[in-house]
Amino acid sequence: MSDLKPKIQTTKRLHFNSIWLVPLVAVVVAGWMLYQNWASQGPTIEIVAPNAEGITAGKTKVKARNVDVGVVTAIHLSDDYNHAVISVLMNGGTSQMLRDDTKFWVIKPRIGREGISGLGTLLSGAFIEMEPGHGEHSQDHFKMLPQPPLTTSDDKGIRLRLSSSGLSKMDVGSPIHFHGFEVGYIEKVGFDIHTGDITYRVFIRAPYDALVNSAVQFWLTPGLTVESSARGVQVKMDSLETLISGGISFGVTKGSAGKPVPDFTHFHLYASRDQAENHRYDKFIRYIFLFNSNVSGLEKGAPVEFRGIRIGTVTQVPYHGSTIGKLDALKHPAIPVLARIEPQRINADFNQGDMSLASWKALFAKHIKHGLRASLETSNLFTGAKVIDLDFVAHPNKVKIQQFAGFPSFPTVPDKFQQMENKLVTVLNHLANAPVGATFVQLQQTLEQAKTTFASMNQTSAQLKKLIKSANSQQLPANLKQTLMQINKTLADYQRQGVMGQSVANNLQSLQQTLDELQPLIRKLRAQPNSLIFDHPAPVDKQPPAGVKTGASQ
Repeated sequence: MSDLKPKIQTTKRLHFNSIWLVPLVAVVVAGWMLYQNWASQGPTIEIVAPNAEGITAGKTKVKARNVDVGVVTAIHLSDDYNHAVISVLMNGGTSQMLRDDTKFWVIKPRIGREGISGLGTLLSGAFIEMEPGHGEHSQDHFKMLPQPPLTTSDDKGIRLRLSSSGLSKMDVGSPIHFHGFEVGYIEKVGFDIHTGDITYRVFIRAPYDALVNSAVQFWLTPGLTVESSARGVQVKMDSLETLISGGISFGVTKGSAGKPVPDFTHFHLYASRDQAENHRYDKFIRYIFLFNSNVSGLEKGAPVEFRGIRIGTVTQVPYHGSTIGKLDALKHPAIPVLARIEPQRINADFNQGDMSLASWKALFAKHIKHGLRASLETSNLFTGAKVIDLDFVAHPNKVKIQQFAGFPSFPTVPDKFQQMENKLVTVLNHLANAPVGATFVQLQQTLEQAKTTFASMNQTSAQLKKLIKSANSQQLPANLKQTLMQINKTLADYQRQGVMGQSVANNLQSLQQTLDELQPLIRKLRAQPNSLIFDHPAPVDKQPPAGVKTGASQ
């Protein structure tokens, strides 16, 4: 029994060392951080851009209203190598901002008509700006805008569509003016290959959007306009900004009450305000004017006037309609000009009035019957611009309104210059048909007779001098009388010739002075015929009653 030893039973006890708490806590913290990182991350999106200039993976931020909302994680080329695909990891809570109308663009230093922008990125680097969308559908694939948008989704206003043909293109950002105030700008420019029109999408911000209605008209404001028209040369200059970049203006048609229009309503863009104003005259009567004179200076858009008041517009010079070819027009003795009479210029209440176009046609037909005629008139001698002038003429010929190429023909008369030219040509023709040879022969005969007359007058003058020196004073009065009679006869003969030269007039004037000087001698000879031989003393003056002697002593 003493050989039996007691058995000792041992048990293993689990001993926890506190040192293991450190890795355990680290694992828990790491897991929590991983969860927080995963939970704080937003969706990953892709942005397609023409290039990745200024963008760096892991560095370039995505911001909305200058708040970080994401970061660029990767950049690679597209499958066709034509674009850059930018992968962006968005922050958590940004899913609601990624809609189908969300916009992205790069912020970097730019110089534009609005000034210099993005200078802050010179130090921090470029970043991607995001404009949150409000669309109905979410999206994770976007396209980068090439330029920052001019408007945001928060801007209030109205967007319109404009189109123009045959005009120069305006740039994105060009201003929209109303009476000189900038109220909007061009957002987008395009070209319609089917119609050949230049299309614009413009934005007019509030509260100026209330000015837009169905009656407004849009036209270009190039900044500097030089127009040569019938009124002369006009130079118009707007602001310096408009002069450099141009712009668009709009206004409300006079006398028209427009209605409100929705977004993206289409309007036509005119070349000038005058063209826009003329377009509102949509009721007109077309006439063909056949002119036999030079139509140089008469241009499309020239006015048709009645005594200086514009009542219409020239539409085509010369007219080549579908029923008349160019060769036929050249063979025609007159130049056809298509113009229209616009009753709305005469009567502002035409649309509300009782007179229709048929009534206006009948009224003009009545006036034509009473002498209303058209003529070409030069309205500006400096530019040579012409207008069609309507007026009543005296003693009009009876005419009947005929049709020419499908339009009624308005009777015409020569203009004032042409009438003067015709009169001058008539006078020259009379002179050319006059008997010039006989006229020169008659003139030569007249000159010969004048020569004979001058010789006779010289002979008479010599006889008169001889008579004065003659000692036979008793025969002087008779001889002088005979000489005067001969002079009178000579003058009468000279007057019958019908031609008086300057030398004849001078000789007659000299003779008249000589006769005036002989008048005292003639009176003396009548009183004392022997005064040429015997000298007689002058009579003594009588003494005055007072006894004072006056007068000259001998």
